[in-house]
Amino acid sequence: MVATTTTTEKGLSIKVADSDFTLVDILSDIDMRTGTPVDETAWLDGGAAAGSYPGAIDGFVAKNTNTTNANGSLRLVTFTVNIVQATTVEPLLFSAGASKILGIVGLASATSAKDVTATMTNTGSFGATTATDEDDEAPLATGAALPCLILESESANQVCHVTVLILN
Repeated sequence: MVATTTTTEKGLSIKVADSDFTLVDILSDIDMRTGTPVDETAWLDGGAAAGSYPGAIDGFVAKNTNTTNANGSLRLVTFTVNIVQATTVEPLLFSAGASKILGIVGLASATSAKDVTATMTNTGSFGATTATDEDDEAPLATGAALPCLILESESANQVCHVTVLILN
């Protein structure tokens, strides 16, 4: 059995094995359709009042019938994580809120002259013995169709920031 932690924010969950990663924190989650945080939906109503736009032009009057639920999107997610060991065994698994990682946009480490590498796969799984999310099973980079990141560090206890593009 392996101790795991799942960090969840705005419907996005990242599961890690505590022996490999700590201090996982989702710093930003931007909806790439609108350039706004994922949980902001004011842009859906299209009901700006006349005169509220620059130059006092008429407001945009188109209106969606669904003004609270914006499903499906490309998301730009930045999170911070501490890589506990120089060689990790398990990946960071996006266990909810993401269907695929499209790309790693950036990676920054707080320790100078120490390499951190990141690779991605969309074949992650909850664990070796189950298809459901169990607290005592470390995520794996293979075995199913969940998005995950594999982070390798030249040194232990390395804090880094990672930015990825994902589909939800």
